[in-house]
Amino acid sequence: MTEPPLIDGADDKAGGDVPAADPRGWALPRTVSLSDLAPLAEPISEHNGQAIAVKPLTDHPGWLAKLYRPDQDLEDAHRLDLLISAPDTLPEADRTALYAGTCWPAARIHEPGNPVVGCVIPMAPGQYRSELRRGAFSERRFVEIDWLAKSDGSIRGVGLPTPGFAGRLAACRRLTELAAILESLGLVYSDWSFSNAFWSPDQRSVYLIDVDGCQPKKMPDVHQPNWTDPLTPPGTDADKYTDRYRLGLLVAKCLTGQRDAHAFHTVAACHWQDQPAVSEVLLDMLIATDREQRPSAAQLSQALDGGPYLRTVPRPARTALPPLPPIPRPLVPAPEPTPTVKTPEPNPHTGWILVLVLAVIVLFVIASNH
Repeated sequence: MTEPPLIDGADDKAGGDVPAADPRGWALPRTVSLSDLAPLAEPISEHNGQAIAVKPLTDHPGWLAKLYRPDQDLEDAHRLDLLISAPDTLPEADRTALYAGTCWPAARIHEPGNPVVGCVIPMAPGQYRSELRRGAFSERRFVEIDWLAKSDGSIRGVGLPTPGFAGRLAACRRLTELAAILESLGLVYSDWSFSNAFWSPDQRSVYLIDVDGCQPKKMPDVHQPNWTDPLTPPGTDADKYTDRYRLGLLVAKCLTGQRDAHAFHTVAACHWQDQPAVSEVLLDMLIATDREQRPSAAQLSQALDGGPYLRTVPRPARTALPPLPPIPRPLVPAPEPTPTVKTPEPNPHTGWILVLVLAVIVLFVIASNH
């Protein structure tokens, strides 16, 4: 099968026979076969999303082969080649940030008759693993950004350093910086959620995974409970405006430590002193009535860095904040019933018994006198 050409005007230096200019420690061709990568270790993940398996490369520690379901086609090969070469179009600072903060694909894996067996990606750095303590047990694992959407007390309770607002802000800055780079490349990620980013409490950084699924301009909008964009109708594609909503939702939850509608209300009530524009940008991302008036990831990134919010349109109309969940009523035990003292009912024969007793006494006294 003829290998698909690279798209969007990429030149020959990005071809399969030329090593990629990749600062991550391994210059490999941008198209490789499975035999080039062998041997592969046992999978560390299976049947997760579009991947049937993710296997470490035995001879290249820190690198993984992500193997796809066997239903990919030439269009998928074109898309993956675009992603692999996309960092070459970025300014150096953005390219460095993208490589440091994501598992950006380094090569497409192909075989005869199958142009997209999978891709080669870096493993997340060890700084994103921490010891999580649960009762008497502990486990060293990757820390999902999910933990930032909880209170400092909950985070401290599993043995992680308390982030405080400064730690939350730093992580959200890194996350939004990556989102802005993706948007500048015209790519839609869509899968902004708790499970697709790791968090390093010590480094105050984040690491985005599953970026090999990005697509240009739009992609199928996979339903994610609690992450549904109210202005993206069911059955339509996700686009950059969907990304902006989900990014805003993720940042709001991580910045406030709230997981539900409390995040919206906390954002609306807060005016962070060094980031005065953050609340306005987030509210325009989350409750604007016109999805195309949602501010960009770059505007949110600028606000998180302490910069101004320079709207390109008049302030969008907004919907009302979502209602807060009802406060659960405390379970108050029912009062103990007051014991009642039962008065015994009078015996109807009591009077006759007394008369009889008195009569016996009288007869006894008379008999004694005689």
